[in-house]
Amino acid sequence: MITETATVVAVEGDRITVEAAIKTTCSTCQAQSNCGTGAISRAIAPKTQQLTLQSPMPVNVGDTVSVGIPESGIVSASALLYIVPLLVFLLSAALFNTMLPAIGLTSELWVLAGAGLSTLAGFVVISGLLKKMDGAKFQPVLLSKTDAKRAGA
Repeated sequence: MITETATVVAVEGDRITVEAAIKTTCSTCQAQSNCGTGAISRAIAPKTQQLTLQSPMPVNVGDTVSVGIPESGIVSASALLYIVPLLVFLLSAALFNTMLPAIGLTSELWVLAGAGLSTLAGFVVISGLLKKMDGAKFQPVLLSKTDAKRAGA
């Protein structure tokens, strides 16, 4: 379970909204004064993110809580979003490279266009699969209420 500390900003029945600071490594990098990526990150990236989740325990606005996301959900979603489209692109490029010359399309541009369209179709299919998958696998959960004195120290 990947955990993060957040602050409760709203309570509505058993649903709470928590706000967590987004941490980047740019502030610890020695090249931050000469790095364009760090400057862009600091300029346009949001500093906090809000999540709404169900609370199994009573909390109040201002409480510090520990929120977790199951690692299995992150790993499976990452595999679906990165590895599968790459495989679709490579396999479709190989397929188009062997089949298109048979119909007279010998330019590599046709192979690239066909592989690109296949990959786009793969992304659409993967997106549909992720939406239909068990949402609990990707949902953040409230793990515990953190002691305010310990969180500030």
